[in-house]
Parts: sequence; structure tokens; C-alpha cells
Amino acid sequence: MPTHRDNAMEAASGSGARDEPEVAAKGGEALVSFATKLPDEFQVPDDQLVVPSSLARYGLSEVVNKLLGGEKPVPFDFLVDGEFLRSDLLGFLTARKLTSEKVIQLEYIFALSEPEEQTIDQVPDWVAGLASLGNLPCKWFVASSYDGSVRLYEDGAARVCARLSHTPLTSLAALPTKSGDCVQLALGGKDGEVRCCQLRYGSNPTVGPVSIIKSAEHKKPVQAVALSEDGEFLASSGWDQEVLIWNAGATLFPDLPEGKQENQGIKRKADAGEQSPKFVLRGHSQVVSALHFGKQSRFPFTLLSASWDATVRVWDTAAAACVCNWAVARAATSFSMCVNPAQMVTSHDDGHVSLWDIRAPPHATTANALSLDASAGLPLSSTQLPHRRLATQAVWHPTEEHRLASVGHDGCVCVLDPRSPKMPLQKVRLGKAGPVPTKQTCVTWLSRDELVVGGSDGRVVRLTIGEGKAKDDA
Repeated sequence: MPTHRDNAMEAASGSGARDEPEVAAKGGEALVSFATKLPDEFQVPDDQLVVPSSLARYGLSEVVNKLLGGEKPVPFDFLVDGEFLRSDLLGFLTARKLTSEKVIQLEYIFALSEPEEQTIDQVPDWVAGLASLGNLPCKWFVASSYDGSVRLYEDGAARVCARLSHTPLTSLAALPTKSGDCVQLALGGKDGEVRCCQLRYGSNPTVGPVSIIKSAEHKKPVQAVALSEDGEFLASSGWDQEVLIWNAGATLFPDLPEGKQENQGIKRKADAGEQSPKFVLRGHSQVVSALHFGKQSRFPFTLLSASWDATVRVWDTAAAACVCNWAVARAATSFSMCVNPAQMVTSHDDGHVSLWDIRAPPHATTANALSLDASAGLPLSSTQLPHRRLATQAVWHPTEEHRLASVGHDGCVCVLDPRSPKMPLQKVRLGKAGPVPTKQTCVTWLSRDELVVGGSDGRVVRLTIGEGKAKDDA
């Protein structure tokens, strides 16, 4: 009767040549053992096995499948010391100056399969911003576009389209309200104005009346907007380089009308009166590309901003002052934060995506929070080049510390993992290829395995990322 070791060697002998024939010809061997946190049906014995050192993840996946003895092979990926294996075993041993007598402890997890693509909508102009509504997983999301409209989607179908502006809407922020089926929307415009309204989703989707805020001293296009978690403040910035902080509330976000409304033409304006910023934050020397208020439970009283001046700044909203000025080496087009562990991802104009650790002391008054002050640091964890042109946006999954997504002007969408610092876990091209590809402009998560992407071709595309799907031998 064949043993697990026999099965492993049989699989290895048939797969080694696929990974690197030249190394396989040398007849090198490596000592490995497999472990996993997957369910019992995917467990294999933790025996030490001798396999060809030419095996990489494809060949190792064949070995595990042979040990499992399933009818259809399941694709696996492999972690060594908390980092994905991105070479063959010989390359791993050589890079770490280890001998073949060293047992390589391999943890296997489900690998991502090719994403399934679904076109949800085709709008007349660039899609500028996307935001999911509610806790993930969710079926509702909203999109803004350069045709001046905001659109509400449910389960892959457009439910509401409201024209808010004659000029392009360049940025979007959404904040849930206490009612549970309503959000406040802030939309930056190319005309330098910020439009604010409430949006109801669910059984009676409606876009409410729009109020407009604009500073007489700041007339250049708005590139970024953000709403504080408590709904008290709205931040806006862009090509004027200064960050404006506005008082938010009922004046900016009027109550929704009762009953279903016809969403045709420009939405009527609410009587908001003249608005002036609460205060202005100065310091950036180029366009501000992204804004984000820190979560009160983790980064209280903070606003973060990224700019093409290659910095990310942290502002104390109580003192109206900059407390951190972090250099990020390249012009930053976006950033996103992971709350626990405290990390940040930035996207850049040259296609790079960088991961950073946030090092900060405990907050003096808020338990489990960090104090982003002058002593806080932002050491670089890793950087990679997933895009051949400008990386437009990178977003961390709200609840998954090992899952990120990025989009770029090369037309690609990438799924990233901090444990794979050298290359994306998955990469797919959307839209037109060739020397002038379709620019992918924005992305948001809908669930652990679903995300939505918008591009310069006006397409709104949902991608479903399979994990651990069995493959046919053919």
C-alpha cells in the first residue's frame, strides 16, 4: 500500500519539471513538512518529506493534493515564516543561506482563482468614486462620475441615478446615519464646490436635496473629501493644496422627503446659506489627493491627508495643527488604513504600492487607541510595483488585515497581501489593452471575496475572487 511519502514523491516527480527544469536536472532535494489551519478535510500528516528542490508553489500544491487524495485538485498557496513562498525551494534555501538538511515548514492555504468579471453598468463618463454602504458584506454601493451624477446600486443593478452637477464630480465620501438605511454623501467637484445630500437605500431608495459649500478663497477643483465618524466635520481639499474643515450637520444634510422621488435633472438645492470653513490647514505644497478621519476608537481627533508632494500628514482636529509629516518617497495618489494592526497602504504616481507600519505610543485618555503625535513613526514595511502606470487607488479591506486591492492607469486590478511583499496574489486587466489601456480609477470592497471597480470607460465592474476552487485536470 502506498504511503504518504510515496504519494508525495510521485506527485513531485511529475511536477518538478514545470517549475524550473534546469534546477530539476541537478537532482537537488529539499526536506519539507506541511501544516494548515484549514478544516479537517484538508489536513495532511505533518511528516517530514523529501521532495525535489525545484518545486515551487504549483508543484507543492500537486504534492498536497496527492496526499489529500481528492477527486479534483484544489489550488494552494504556501507560507514560510509568515511570508508567501515566491520562488522554488532551492531559491528559498539559497536566499537564506540554508542547507538542504534544513526542514522547511510550509503552511498551506487556499490560493485565489481567476476573478469572475461582471459589468454592472455603463455610464457616459469616467467613474470617479465608489463607496460601499453599510457593514461588509453588503449589496448596496454608490458611485459618482464625471457626468455630474451619483448612482445607487443593489446586487449588480442600478436603482437610482441623480444628476447633482453640470461639472464633473471628482471625489466621494459616504457616512452611515443612525437610521441604518441612510447615508450622508459628500461629493467634491471640479468647480471647487462640495455637494452634500442624504441618500436612502433599501425598499425606498431616494436622493435628497443638495446643499453646496464653497470657499471664496478656494476655487480650484476639489480632489478629496472626508466625513468624520461622528458626523460633526467635513474635510475637503485638492488643487488649492489647503485642507478645509467645515462644520457638518442638518444644514449640510437636509432631511429626506417622504415617498419615492423622481431622480431626473439637477437635484434642487437646499437653502444652506453662506458657508465658511471652520478652519484651514496649511502645509502641503502640491495637490492633496486623499483625506481620511481617523477612527475615534483607534486614532482619536485626527485627520490624515496625502499629497503629490510625497508626504502624508496627520492633523490634530482639536488643535487645528499638523502633528506628523511623514515622507513617503513618491507622489501619493491615495492611502488607506488597517486599524489592527496599525498599518497604512499608499499608492503612487509611478505604479508603486507601499505598505507602512504605524508606530505610535498609546493614547493618554482613550483605551486601545494610539496617539499620532510628533513621536509617531511610519517605517516602510514593503513596496512593490503592481502597476506599469500611475496607481490610482489602494484600499484595505475593512475587516481583513491580509487583503488589499489596487487599481491603476495600466488597466489592472490587483489583489495584494502584506505576506506577499514581492508580487500581487492576483492581477486582472479590465477594459481595452494596448498602448493606451483603459484607466481604472477607483475601487471598493463589497465583501471578503467581492469588489467593485470603476474606470475611464464608464464601466462599473464587479469582480468575484474565488478561493480554493477545485480545478478540472483538463
